[in-house]
Amino acid sequence: MNKYLLSLITFSVFTNVLLAQDMEEVVVTSSLIDSSEITNPLYVIDGDDINDDATTSLGEAVDSYLGVSIADYGSAVGQPIIRGMSGPRVKILKNGMVNRDVSGLGADHLNDVDLNNIEQIEIVKGPSSLLYANGTIGGIINVVDDCVAPKDFDKPELFVTLESQSVNDGDTQAVNYKNNINGFNVNFGYKESKFGNFDVPNGAVIHEEEDHDEHEEEGHDEHEENLGYINNSDYAVEATKFGISKVGDWGYVGFSLDSLQSVYGIPFHGDEHEEEGHDEAWR
Repeated sequence: MNKYLLSLITFSVFTNVLLAQDMEEVVVTSSLIDSSEITNPLYVIDGDDINDDATTSLGEAVDSYLGVSIADYGSAVGQPIIRGMSGPRVKILKNGMVNRDVSGLGADHLNDVDLNNIEQIEIVKGPSSLLYANGTIGGIINVVDDCVAPKDFDKPELFVTLESQSVNDGDTQAVNYKNNINGFNVNFGYKESKFGNFDVPNGAVIHEEEDHDEHEEEGHDEHEENLGYINNSDYAVEATKFGISKVGDWGYVGFSLDSLQSVYGIPFHGDEHEEEGHDEAWR
């Protein structure tokens, strides 16, 4: 028995040595930090598709894909829903990093993500998204831009856009500049959007008044809501971003700064209180 076992071990070692001589060398490398892009996204939305569309919320931009829907709270706020899950179960990433904002506190809060001249939007559905962020059993949406470029820019790029919307008398101006200056990749972007209340065609019914007698007793006119526009549907957003990076054979390093300020209303979100001096309910 011992001789038989010794023969098997000798044969195994000899076979492994022969196979090792014929095997090709495999080199495995890994970056010190996480990549800004996801290796196996389910959906990839090209940035040109986002740039060519009208200015909308993040949820509206991804609403047309299978398994992805939107919790719509007006033109400014659209929370993405993946397979019926939203809130903390769906994480919004920016260049592979979790985007920290107050949208997780309530569905009627805006996702603080600037969609000005981005590279792509990646969507991962289901538990596989746990590879990229904790607690994301519903999925993740990763917004990728070149604010910290992992590769050198080949040539200067200047992106200028002007958008006008007639339904709310709004407009958007945006500019984005990319260039490699003395070996450093520089990316600067600015976007400003101002949209008014959405117009309502004549004869349209906004919503029916309930408890009509109660409102009359409080001195409300039954036609008070027929204003010709949807109150609290206006919003304004100003976004600025700046990034710089250095790329070498060893990898890349850089930093970025971005700022997003917004003022927006939620349609049908509470009543106005003119006696208290509040003209509109802002959030």
